[in-house]
Amino acid sequence: MTTVRTPATREELAELLRAASAEGAPVAVAGAGTASRRGPATDPPERVISTLGLDRIIGHEPADLTVTVEAGCRLQTLQAALAERGQTWMQAPARPGATVGGVLSTAASGRRRLRYGPVRDSLLQVVLATGDGRIVSAGGKTVKGVAGYDIPRLVVGALGTLGVILEVTLKLWPVPPSSGWFTATGDVAALAELGEALRRDLHLPAAVLLEPGRLSAEIIGPPADLVPPPGMAAADAPPEPAWGAEVLVGVPPTRLPALAAALTALGRPFQAELGVGTCRVGVETAEDVAAVRAAALEQEGHAVVADAPPELRADPWGPPPPGVRLMERLRDAFDPAHVLNPGLFIGDAVRSAA
Repeated sequence: MTTVRTPATREELAELLRAASAEGAPVAVAGAGTASRRGPATDPPERVISTLGLDRIIGHEPADLTVTVEAGCRLQTLQAALAERGQTWMQAPARPGATVGGVLSTAASGRRRLRYGPVRDSLLQVVLATGDGRIVSAGGKTVKGVAGYDIPRLVVGALGTLGVILEVTLKLWPVPPSSGWFTATGDVAALAELGEALRRDLHLPAAVLLEPGRLSAEIIGPPADLVPPPGMAAADAPPEPAWGAEVLVGVPPTRLPALAAALTALGRPFQAELGVGTCRVGVETAEDVAAVRAAALEQEGHAVVADAPPELRADPWGPPPPGVRLMERLRDAFDPAHVLNPGLFIGDAVRSAA
């Protein structure tokens, strides 16, 4: 029987982890559950800790362009509060219902990464509860400081396997004065060339997205700057992909056009971020997952199953990364009893395969 605890303080949460570690009892950490269809399809542990009780906006410093917020705060709540002062967490995605901690734990950067960088670059300071119940603070509220482990960078994308994010300080941006989307249609190879030319010739587009038969670009700036680039026309923002299951591919940015051509040949829907190297791909079967992963590996990349039903998650990670042994040593330091989020640490899959 699964027991869900929702602590209201960091000390209460740390004590739950301390007890679980002492007993060797696995613990699942949950926020809003928007990324719950990731990792191997295994039965959840009997103990679940929810971060939704840690939902306060602790302090907003508009003059410093920073905000300190607890991990269980909903993304919409935070963005609405920031908007009242003309600011925004620019790197965050538009993911309905997601929590701040969930966005960081999954490294879910938004579509404007080309201009503003990945979500990890916005994390200035983090307060973390390790697997054995220690409360650790790292970074600084105005400038990142690194002594020993660069914990803010380590926890972003770690899927809660190094510790539970309790509180963060984030770098903010002013709300843009205006923005506009522009589009072109045609053959994927020609569109990829147009997109690369756009990146070279246009000063810092916010996003350049390549999809089957369509190229979309977002420009941010004064209204006078929002004119269609050559070969493109004004358009609405492209919708968020709505396919039933998704593989997330990462390749060197220069390899993205070749990946797009391969995915087009496979008949797979996709949305590729030119200049960034990430690509979201819709899949339907285990064979689709294997084919997409093979295309990613051909381009010196990787592919993980990011959102899918259990039958597509038999092998969610693919080949282990070169640094998996170092990752294991880090996990030993932060979660000595290996109780946090069983199955979400890639090293577990490596050991199972061995």
